[in-house]
Amino acid sequence: MNLKYALKYGGIAGLIMIVSWFVTNQLLGSENGETMDFGSSELLGYVSMLLAFSMVFLGVKSYRDKESGGAITFGKAFLIGLYIVLVTSVIYVVGWMTYYPNFMADFPDQYMQSQITQLQESGVTGEELAMKKEEIASWMEWYKKPYNMAGMTFVEIFPIGLIVALISAVIWRKK
Repeated sequence: MNLKYALKYGGIAGLIMIVSWFVTNQLLGSENGETMDFGSSELLGYVSMLLAFSMVFLGVKSYRDKESGGAITFGKAFLIGLYIVLVTSVIYVVGWMTYYPNFMADFPDQYMQSQITQLQESGVTGEELAMKKEEIASWMEWYKKPYNMAGMTFVEIFPIGLIVALISAVIWRKK
């Protein structure tokens, strides 16, 4: 397996993801003490992931056409896609671990407030609301630990990339 494809296409995909954070933060970031629109932010995040993972599709095709003489097995295509996804996912995790504390330091507070507002709007009150607030606060404390944050961030992107790698392998396999 030629590692240059994983590094090239995974690097481009990772860069797309990191740039998307800055764009999303500019479009939907909080201003004047308002809470960020996390629903729209999440949607844009997943759209960005799919856009970034188009690099898996392009990388597998490029490898097939340039290195394999136009033929590739499902297994080989999947492995190339998987390597691209792994590079992208690692860049995504390292990028988030750097971006989050430097550009979204108030994320835990904003996210918590967003979740509480959603609960209140859905009619949750009293003791149930107090319990939910404790759960959210506990989860945010758990998330602040670097290993937990890195793991959650990896799990956020990797499964989507895995699906794209499988689809790419099905589409580009050719005997």
